Amino acid sequence: RKWRKKMKRRWLAAVLAATMLTGMLAGCISGGAAQEDTEESSEDGVVTLELFWQKSNTNVIQEIIDKFEEENPDIKIELTATSSDTGKQIFQTRMATNEPMDLVQHWPSQAEFRMMCQEGRMVDLTGNDWTDNIIDAYYDMSCVDDKLYSVPLSINAGVVAYNKDIFEEQNLEVPQTWDELIQTADALKAAGITPFIFSNGEKENCSQKFHIMTAAVSDDTWNPYDFYVGMYEGSGDRFADNDYSRLAAERLYLLSSEYSQPDALSTNYDLSMQMFANGEGAMMLTGTWAQSDIEKNNPDINMGMFALPTDDGVHAVISGIDPCIAAMSGTGKEEYALRFLEFIAQPENAQIYTDYDKAPSPIKGVTTDNPTIDMVLGYIENGQAIPWWRDYISTGVVSDEADLAQAFLMDGDIDTFLAGEEEIVLRQE
Repeated sequence: RKWRKKMKRRWLAAVLAATMLTGMLAGCISGGAAQEDTEESSEDGVVTLELFWQKSNTNVIQEIIDKFEEENPDIKIELTATSSDTGKQIFQTRMATNEPMDLVQHWPSQAEFRMMCQEGRMVDLTGNDWTDNIIDAYYDMSCVDDKLYSVPLSINAGVVAYNKDIFEEQNLEVPQTWDELIQTADALKAAGITPFIFSNGEKENCSQKFHIMTAAVSDDTWNPYDFYVGMYEGSGDRFADNDYSRLAAERLYLLSSEYSQPDALSTNYDLSMQMFANGEGAMMLTGTWAQSDIEKNNPDINMGMFALPTDDGVHAVISGIDPCIAAMSGTGKEEYALRFLEFIAQPENAQIYTDYDKAPSPIKGVTTDNPTIDMVLGYIENGQAIPWWRDYISTGVVSDEADLAQAFLMDGDIDTFLAGEEEIVLRQE
């Protein structure tokens, strides 16, 4: 599928114009510095690589690193771990101050990553035999201008996680429509059980939940990716005049304001994982990636995941690659970084990540044994998946969009929120 090409040229041209000078200076400066760093790190015969990691599952990537180092004693990998909420800002700062990483965990659809690929700051992996290990559809999804710059690790989807034990105790079934979802929430609330755990204290999660909801209100005539990309390309459509956008916002605010825990604003992502894992709420609007974080807090939780339904069932889920790893160019250590990328692209090593992450793998030969997501996999396999259109909001304004979503879940001012979303999409700095 070529849906990514629909929008990239216009906004990338503007972004690249603003960052061209920084990229050129970084390339000129980093060459000499990288060579010096390589020489220093090779004094004892061991080359040290930095892997910049923006996800919370640091234990599984460390396990993969440990195995790699055991099989490659001439390479040491130092893990620089940050959170998705701050990772973008740290990444931008380090790019601006010419502090490149050897290996970068990112998301292949995000504007920031694609811009770096366009600038030539990521190593082109196209043509390496080992890239044939990537399933064709996910290979294409990972490409920028038909070139591969990263190895994808897993695929995700926006879902509702639910506690099966609570549902069984309350004689509840998985809701198939929006009305049934609200009826379920009302029944839980009447029983003194918090229907939904929200993490409104983390602004990135607020934005994420709105994007999940936009996919959940889609139908055969409208989907959020085409609408928002069309806006940027000059369709003349407006958020405030779009019934689907308004409905998505209304429904998200309803769940947050009427059916969440009282202290949602003081709950961040990690705390929300703990609360849900400990049975403090029956459901949570999140993604398939949350399973490992939930089970880390409670390995014995009896949990399932289902697609968020709209009025007459499920039309689509929002989905994408989560995450990928790329090698940065101009470091002087590219050949060593490529050895790690080749390593993680091997089925036996990718299996380690999948066994922990529990999400479907984009690597051939890797199996996913995960009944928790059985109700979601069918929609992805049937093509009922919409790309994370939030990923295409340019890096310069993505933090503003998250601020906007968090403020909306605080005050419920839908008109201000929709007007702000429109300004964000059209600005695309």
